[in-house]
Amino acid sequence: MDDRRFERLEAIMQTGFDTLADLQRDTNARLDQTNARLDQTNARLETIEGKVEALTERVATIEHVLADLAEQLLAHGRLLRTIADRHDAALDELRRRLEAVEKRLGPH
Repeated sequence: MDDRRFERLEAIMQTGFDTLADLQRDTNARLDQTNARLDQTNARLETIEGKVEALTERVATIEHVLADLAEQLLAHGRLLRTIADRHDAALDELRRRLEAVEKRLGPH
């Protein structure tokens, strides 16, 4: 009778060990799948980070170009203002001279 109890206890223990081994295999398989997905996610993240870095460099270049263009526009605006002021002064001088000539010639 003790042998049967011992055999039964051994069978229960073996079933427990088998169940634990099955759970460990299942857990390891799921862990492997999770690690594979994690590797894929990391690879995609690295790709995205590379694209973000490239875009950041492009944005910096564009900002630099825009700053240069804004500076050039301001310089051109100042130059055009100077030219317009000179033309206005020249027109005023021409009007003054025309008035002086018309005064000398008298009424038509």
